[in-house]
Amino acid sequence: MGELMSPESKAGSTRCAALWSRRQILAAGALGGAALQWPPLLAGADARNAQLNGPLPDTAARGLMVWDVSGIDYVAEEYFLSGSANVYRPVSMADSADVASRDNFKDLGTREFSREILKADRPFTTRLIVYRPRSKRRFSGKVVAECLHPTGGGSSLMWNSLHSFFSSHGDIYVGVQHPLTIAGLKAADSARYGELDFEDATQLWGMLAKTGAAIKSAGAGSPLQGYRVRHLLLTGYSYTGVATATFANYHHQEAKLRDGRNIFDAYLPMADAQYVRPLDVPVMRLNTQSDYNGFGGLKNRRPDDARYRHYEFAGASHVAAPAPEDAAKPPAAIKLPPAPGQPHFSAADCQRGFPVGSLPNDYPLYLVQAAMFSNMYQWLDLKVAPPPSVFIDTNADGSTLLDDKGNAQGGVRLPQVSVPIAKYGVGSTDACVLFGYTEPFPKAVSQALYGGKAAYLARVQADIERLIADRWVLPNGRERLLDTAQARANFEGSA
Repeated sequence: MGELMSPESKAGSTRCAALWSRRQILAAGALGGAALQWPPLLAGADARNAQLNGPLPDTAARGLMVWDVSGIDYVAEEYFLSGSANVYRPVSMADSADVASRDNFKDLGTREFSREILKADRPFTTRLIVYRPRSKRRFSGKVVAECLHPTGGGSSLMWNSLHSFFSSHGDIYVGVQHPLTIAGLKAADSARYGELDFEDATQLWGMLAKTGAAIKSAGAGSPLQGYRVRHLLLTGYSYTGVATATFANYHHQEAKLRDGRNIFDAYLPMADAQYVRPLDVPVMRLNTQSDYNGFGGLKNRRPDDARYRHYEFAGASHVAAPAPEDAAKPPAAIKLPPAPGQPHFSAADCQRGFPVGSLPNDYPLYLVQAAMFSNMYQWLDLKVAPPPSVFIDTNADGSTLLDDKGNAQGGVRLPQVSVPIAKYGVGSTDACVLFGYTEPFPKAVSQALYGGKAAYLARVQADIERLIADRWVLPNGRERLLDTAQARANFEGSA
């Protein structure tokens, strides 16, 4: 690990607080593979080269938490990555054995980014899940990497939401098993996953760096041997968004290939309130109405620069509506032993506190996430700058500024709040702020606002064209937004 990162040594410990976690549990069911040495590019300074074992046999039938991607002409593979990584003093919920031990206001808002190394170059073996186009000719040159979320034993949150976009674009996705989920995999299938091992949760940072270096090499010993990788992006949502921001802040500057190039070419941390320092690569942040002021997030905004954008989405909740189903099949439901030190929230308890007659928040966050990735690709490939940052408006006390219908003002605005026929709210307690609701207006109110369903839909259609022109939504989102408006239209004389 020392050859990829050599941060300064300095103490910094904290206590207390909480975490958010998206409640999405997806799971299913994979041993063997020849050990491959890394190419000279990755030779370790400590003379212990990293090794890649795989692909493991029969991932489609035996791989836990692995999607069936045959229907989208993709291949799913598992690998074991073995090497050494430093053990650090934890600095965030993402590298702590117990998230409740962290002071998230302090962690997410810090501007001091040195690390204290407690033990150098400690061995680990983790799992990688790779989703790639079956044909190399379909490969876009983009690889999207994410630390798997501890929820359910290792959920690939960004792949879950955006696999339709990634696969239509020809991108490769690589999920890196979080150290805290390894015990659960081993307990579920010791024959297949018994070789996985780690010493400390903070080895995550070495796992991410060495995974990225292997991807960038794309030669013998790479899970993407023969693929021409042009850009590698690190992303995440919620807990894994914190992991993305933490890596960017503390380790990006030292995460280099031997020729001096950056391992990661861009960062997209989503649904977390963490400050991200200025870097030499593009950073694009996303926050929902649930997240933008979580743990002091208002103080973690910063002005745009040539490589930084930050978008806040009015009406969106942290626990987001799922993307429509397609030919990719999620893992079969299986209960893995839970990762230690994680919080637990009850959607049912929160929903009982929402307005009577309200529905779960149906804001289509996946549409704007796809547009963010598309804009990032244009930023990387064509040097076309994305839209400027947009923030939700607040009152003097930092609370969300609402309009006379109860919807947030400011922020990026989809028809759900720019042409509203419902109130889009989020919970008011620390746990329930993760969840949102949609409270339809009475028919008489909608009628008074728009004069009827046809006029309402015309307004929605015009707003969709604005969003596409301004690059907040891709053209293929047009039909989905209009269909949602049709289905939700609530007017006098309508059924």
